[in-house]
Formats: sequence, C-alpha cells, structure tokens
Amino acid sequence: MNNNTICQKDKPMRTESACWQTWPEAAETYSRLIEDLTRDSHYLRSHGLKPTLVRMMGDCSNARILDVGCGDGWLLDEVRPREGYGCDIVKQSKIKPEWKFEIQDVRSLSYPDEFFDEVVASLVLIWFEELDVAIRQMYRVTKSGGKMVIAMVHPYFYRMGEPDSQGNFVISRDLSKPFKMEDLKIGGVAGPLTYFYRPLPDYFNACTGTGFRIGQVIDWFVDMEDYLRETKSGMESNILRTGKVPLYCFIECIKE
Repeated sequence: MNNNTICQKDKPMRTESACWQTWPEAAETYSRLIEDLTRDSHYLRSHGLKPTLVRMMGDCSNARILDVGCGDGWLLDEVRPREGYGCDIVKQSKIKPEWKFEIQDVRSLSYPDEFFDEVVASLVLIWFEELDVAIRQMYRVTKSGGKMVIAMVHPYFYRMGEPDSQGNFVISRDLSKPFKMEDLKIGGVAGPLTYFYRPLPDYFNACTGTGFRIGQVIDWFVDMEDYLRETKSGMESNILRTGKVPLYCFIECIKE
C-alpha cells in the first residue's frame, strides 16, 4: 500500500474550487432542476443513477455511511444506514435532521481516521482539480474492510462530441487528455461551474495508488426504447441522447 503521506488535513488547496464561489447560490436551483418530472434529468437519475448506486452500496442497515457532496440527502434517505453522515459545501433545505450534516470540502475532511464503513462520492469529483487529494481523504476516513463508491457522468459520455446528420456522435475532443470546461451551466440555469474532465484510467490510478483495490465497475447505458417512450409522453429534452455511449460510471473501491 502506498500511503502517500495520508493525513487529516493533507496539503493546502492550490486554489479554491469555483464550486465554492457559485454553488451556494446554484444548489437549490440544481435540486429543483433534477427533480422536475418534466425534464429528462429526472428520468436519467431515477432509472440510472439512483438504483445503480443503491445496489452497489448493498445493505447499509448496520453501517456508518458518509455521503460526500450529499446535496439534499436523497441517498441516505434511500439506504437508511445505522448512522448517516453527509457533507457538502452548502446545506440544502431538504436534508433531514436525522442525518449528521457538516459543511466540508472533500479535499480536507475533518472526520477521524477509519471512521466510516462506506464512503460515497456521487457526481462530485468532476468539480475540482485535486482528484488525488480527495481520494486520499476518502481513503483515510474509510475503515479497513470498508469501501468507497464513486458515481459520475461517464468520462466518455457523448457530450464530448457532436451528432452528425445520421445521429451518430463524432468525437470532437481528445479524450486521452484531461481538460476543463468553464462557465458551464447545468440545465442552462445552475452555475456557472467548471467541469474537470479526466480519462477513466486517471480515476482507477488515483484509487489504486492510494491503496484501494478496485471491485465492481458498472457502465450504465440509456435504454433508448424506454427513454423515447417517456420523452414522447411529455418530457422535455433539448439534448439528443444515445444508447451507444455509457451515461454513468460506478466504481467500487475496497480498502483492505
């Protein structure tokens, strides 16, 4: 195992993430956006993100869980752990008082070493540059024998390309190299934010380099027949979807 000098405060942040500057104002807007039944983001989360993540976490009834970037606390509500902790850079009004919430940055967590049975980071790691620092912090607070679960928009998701006249997606960026997209607004309203793209091996290498063993990995694809039925029934979507490229990626990391 490579400890990489794991410590509670780790190294100082090089820069404050743009999320810290814009997310407090955008958080409630984002929460309303993703739960809007008339938008396809609700379909994608309810059919892909949420059930897959809950299955990967397993039985949490006797576990102490940390949800990093917990938002409104939906995941803790779903898995009902013995002890549920959530942290984010802003507290949303929907989070239930039964969960222990703190405003924290995943790059400098204040929890004790080996405190949690499971640590989850859902749609979080794309919003700042210091991936290795965040992974080391989550490793530190995970118990030996416990696990970390990462859920993210798949690095090879089609929005890195453009559709041609036949609906095929032409890759317009070099996906072998990291890059960032600035002034991004989710749904055209929540933001602006900065999105840090990394090739998928960067995530695997950051996890194994810290000491995790990679367990299950799941790519989730849109079921286009079901999706098109939903959109024809009144759901709004200004985005051309595809079933050819995975939308979400889930990575299970075991601490031995």
